Amino acid sequence: MGLFVFDRVLAAFTMGTHMLFTYWAISLPIFIVTAEYLAYKRNDPYYMALAKRFSVVMAVLFAVGSAAGAAIAVEFITVWYRWMYIVNEVDILPFEIEVMAFFSEVIFLSLYLYGWDRLSRTAHMVLGLMVGVGSTMSAVLIVLVNSWMNTPNGFNVEEFVTTGKITDVNPIASLWPPAASAEVPMVIAGAWFVGFGSLTGYFAFRKLFSKLNHDENEYYNRGLKLSLFLASLDALLLGWSGDNAGKVLYSEQPLKLATLEGVMKTGAGVPMTVGPISIPNVLSLLSTWPPNPNAVVLGYSSFVKAVQDPIWWISHDAYDLHATLGIVGALVFWILASFTFFRLPRMKKAFGFLGLDNPLERKLPLYVALVVGWLQLLAWESGWVAAETGRQPFVIWGPMEETSSGLYTIQAGMLTTQGFNNNPDVLPIGIAIMAALVLAVLGTLYMLRKLFMGRDVSKDVKISENELSVSVKTAGPRTSIHGNTAEDKGEMKDKGELK
Repeated sequence: MGLFVFDRVLAAFTMGTHMLFTYWAISLPIFIVTAEYLAYKRNDPYYMALAKRFSVVMAVLFAVGSAAGAAIAVEFITVWYRWMYIVNEVDILPFEIEVMAFFSEVIFLSLYLYGWDRLSRTAHMVLGLMVGVGSTMSAVLIVLVNSWMNTPNGFNVEEFVTTGKITDVNPIASLWPPAASAEVPMVIAGAWFVGFGSLTGYFAFRKLFSKLNHDENEYYNRGLKLSLFLASLDALLLGWSGDNAGKVLYSEQPLKLATLEGVMKTGAGVPMTVGPISIPNVLSLLSTWPPNPNAVVLGYSSFVKAVQDPIWWISHDAYDLHATLGIVGALVFWILASFTFFRLPRMKKAFGFLGLDNPLERKLPLYVALVVGWLQLLAWESGWVAAETGRQPFVIWGPMEETSSGLYTIQAGMLTTQGFNNNPDVLPIGIAIMAALVLAVLGTLYMLRKLFMGRDVSKDVKISENELSVSVKTAGPRTSIHGNTAEDKGEMKDKGELK
């Protein structure tokens, strides 16, 4: 294996491993704070036990995810230092702001964990939300750099391509490159969806394969309902962000759109093709605004061979997998949520043979939730594979221009062949980074197993019940421990109820 291949494998491995932790950092704070809110709102010890246990999970995943991020930072300045030099000259501002976002996340997470039973309910939940804000902003700022690599701005790109000189730098302009309008919503919505989907799969797994007592069944039911509700809600944002991403690619990076969709020939009324299925005119329709089923979509036939992605098939297949699993996940979660949170007596009777009359207790819906929920992790990773391989052969994209032959070319900001480090010293550094990440992942799995298998759910519920009883006495006569006052009963509507 040459250093060119090794550097790319190293980048793929470290990024792919880090992505295992990023979606948890973005989605878990929302799940935890929502569970905490429902615990206070309904005086429900099961939601409180969920919030407390998963706050510890969040701390573990945050620590390991931070270590993985540090490894990537080392890789940037050693393996891809040529790329880092250009970023430092033009687009360093997102990285600098991200450091502040990261430290705010650290501070708020520490205060949130320390603040259990020490702060007011409102203050504590605000701290939890701020953890989510910090992690989300960190993700957004990193994605802004990735967006800049796809559509560089904030300096004279044409002069840089021609002479190699960096001039007319405007760091504020580079803060929001054109591709960010597609990438930012897609990443945030995707992270939420994968997180909530994975949680749905976890709770379904425990209900299927564990012998549960009453407290455990109620605990996992609450977790399943909450994660299912959040996943089905986020599916709406995910659908919009995917549609928006296609439209931005059509206008800003038509070559990358052709790579992802596998469009070899330019044409009007281009079909949407997924595997053996081809739906006429759909790609033209979905890629344009206003929608035009007869719009022309540029294919590889309109670009010179030198800028065509040499591994386009990897990007295309990964994108098909990513989109298919996301769509299937959204449909499954919507169906399960509808039959869980709404009465639908006729529908439940008609589809009772599928277990949809009681999806939280029937095996078939639980198996579907388990499989589809955890397949979203594959969708998450395949989406990143599609995005990063779809930018090849470039590290930094450039302007598109028409050649004398009538074909289009891309003026490369930096080719992948120009960006890697060909110093043999990279090998031990890269191997050390990969070994450290493997150990970190294995250690994380061990810690999480100890956390979940070594703690008794009934004990956590009892502790939460006692804590809520104490807080109720200090807060006034609002509820009994089971929320049976007239005021609470008025709040606990059947439709859309998470309890």
